[in-house]
Parts: sequence; structure tokens; C-alpha cells
Amino acid sequence: MTTLERILRIPRVGVEHEYRWMVRETSLTDIAAREKLRGELTEMSGLRLTDEATVLQHSLCFDDANWALLTADCSMTVLVNGGRSPSWLVAKETIQWVDGRRDVLEMSEYVPDVKSLSSAGMLAGRPGRHLSRRVPPVRDVRVFGYLSQRRTKAALLTEQGATIAISCDGVELRDSASRLVDTFAVVEVEANQASRVDLDVLAGTAEKFSQHLGCPPAEISKPQFAAARLGWSGP
Repeated sequence: MTTLERILRIPRVGVEHEYRWMVRETSLTDIAAREKLRGELTEMSGLRLTDEATVLQHSLCFDDANWALLTADCSMTVLVNGGRSPSWLVAKETIQWVDGRRDVLEMSEYVPDVKSLSSAGMLAGRPGRHLSRRVPPVRDVRVFGYLSQRRTKAALLTEQGATIAISCDGVELRDSASRLVDTFAVVEVEANQASRVDLDVLAGTAEKFSQHLGCPPAEISKPQFAAARLGWSGP
């Protein structure tokens, strides 16, 4: 096993603090529109831009037949990055919602072969075991939808040296048979492992974004939004 393979096989555990706006307009499917909005939000934030990029990501969304994970404010996805980047099995657990901010525990594990990933294999991995303890009994999961997102993102630096990330996503939602169900846009701003000061900066930035976008942050995760369009009726 190479050094890179050993590094990839170390599970990643972290915390996200995020605000998300679900934008029904489909204009962000165009890269120029996403870059324009990213520039507007970056300038509006008043923070220093340190990096920017555009990526293509695909997410397979999983739950059991009773939607147990999403009803418990948890999710299980497989993130497939475009190009030669690795794929990840990702479990997320919402700890709390605070004035539109979602505080999330995230655990991810490297997936060497997405096509061979079975339901039992997903639940046997560390992210799956965590969710099985959190939401018993989850014994069988299946793909309920696919999210394909073209993400235009930026990294911003606060005066305290913390990084705040902005992303503008044009998203296509497909059902388990790969039929196109919906096209929508999402704007997110988040910080990882944040201090109290960082969260105050994040909240101030989110308030500016809400004014610019003309709506408050949505208190729903992206997999929950997808599931609601595919038969989930909510908690």
C-alpha cells in the first residue's frame, strides 16, 4: 500500500457550521452566472479572498425504506468528485439549528470502488456504524436519488486567520432510475472547527447574503431537499 493510500484510508471527522440558501432559479447552472455571484458575495463579505475554484461533484443519496436517517436529521451520501479525485462515503449528523445556522458532525471514509459498494458494506464502515448507533435500527439502505452539482467556490480569510468558504452550486436532481426530477441552485457559506469569534463573523456574513439573496437561510439539508422532491414527507 502506498503512502497516499494509507493517508486516504484514515477516516476524516470534523464539524461544519453552515448557512444554506435554496434558490429556485436555474441561472446558476451557467458557470459565468456562478462566478458573477461568487464575486458579488466575496466583495459583500468584506473578507480577503485566498482561493477560488470550480469543480464538478456527484452525490449518491442513501436512506432506508422508512427514511429513518433523514427524519432523524442525518444523511448518508457517497461523494464522487470529477476527474481523478477520490470518492468518499460521508455521514452527517445535524447537532442543532441556530438562527438558520446548521451545526453538523461529519465523518467520511475513502471509497476505493464505488460500483462495488453494497448496503451491508456501507453500514459496516465507520460512517455507517456511527449512523446505525445514532438511528437504530437501520439495516438496509438504498439509493433514493442522485445530485450532480457544478460548484463554484471561494475561500475567504477572517482577521483572526480563520477560513470561511463560499459556494454557489447549480444542481441537478435525478431519481434512482436516473430520470431528471428538478434543477435548482444552492448558495452556502460555512466554517469548520470555528471559535465563537469565527461564528460571529460567519453570522454577520450570512446576514449580508440573506439581504442580497432576498430570503433567509433554509433550515433543510441538501439530501432532505432532494428526498422531499422524491417522496419523503418530512419528520
